[in-house]
Amino acid sequence: MALTFAKAAQKSTTSLSTSKPASSPSNSTKQTPKSQSGVSFLKSGSAAQEALATEEAKAEMAKAEAGRAWRFMLKDGEEKRVTFLDGNLDENGMLTDQRFYQHTLFVNGNWMNFVCTSDVDQSQPCPICARNDKDSRPSLVGVLTVIDHSEHVVQSGPNKGNVIKNQRRLYVMKKGTIKHLQKLAEKRGGLAGCTFDIARTGEKEPNVGNQFDFVEKHESLASIAAELGLKEEDCLPLSYGEEIKYYTPQELIELGVGKAHGGPGYEKGVGSKIADQL
Repeated sequence: MALTFAKAAQKSTTSLSTSKPASSPSNSTKQTPKSQSGVSFLKSGSAAQEALATEEAKAEMAKAEAGRAWRFMLKDGEEKRVTFLDGNLDENGMLTDQRFYQHTLFVNGNWMNFVCTSDVDQSQPCPICARNDKDSRPSLVGVLTVIDHSEHVVQSGPNKGNVIKNQRRLYVMKKGTIKHLQKLAEKRGGLAGCTFDIARTGEKEPNVGNQFDFVEKHESLASIAAELGLKEEDCLPLSYGEEIKYYTPQELIELGVGKAHGGPGYEKGVGSKIADQL
């Protein structure tokens, strides 16, 4: 769902009356300002305050997201080489990725991801789930850390034009990819240290890729660091609690992406856990 956070400062309207000769006082009438009812983009009163609050919340969100690790993504037809830094198998032979429920919304021309609050805050329904539209249903996702070996040219800022590579990325995957990687992990004794050439072969395929060609498996994270000329600390899995921003229900409402709760018949806590709904 595309949201528009447009606001406009409402200027005072001044009536401009035409001066008439003194000899004709009966013709000197004060003109009434024309109605602005047809100008729908102007905001005033509570609507203006809500727009300001939303813009302030957006600014805070931009600050919160700044400096966080990027997500690994592929365009249709693109291929990149990556090395997984985690993804071992547990005692039951299951992939040890971290999982959570995520909403993906189209906001102001960009796709944005938000953690579903239902499993975290049981006192109220998730505001995005409460929208109850086609975009509000969350998806179960898993997350791992990869080193993206492709080159990236910095497009703006003081480092514009610089080429960087071997950067850690969040590898956030949906159920189909989780199942695929589970099989690959079983074959390789875990994913940590494994290097793959990953390709995306269609627009409808996952944006983290759907074809995985095994290249090699490193003995340790230290050996990865030595081969790439990186510090060992730069080859550790990312801290997911820090890199994936969690917004509270109130923050989601202030951002304008969630529905506020309340009204007749509303009780906090009536929503069931999202895990029970899917």
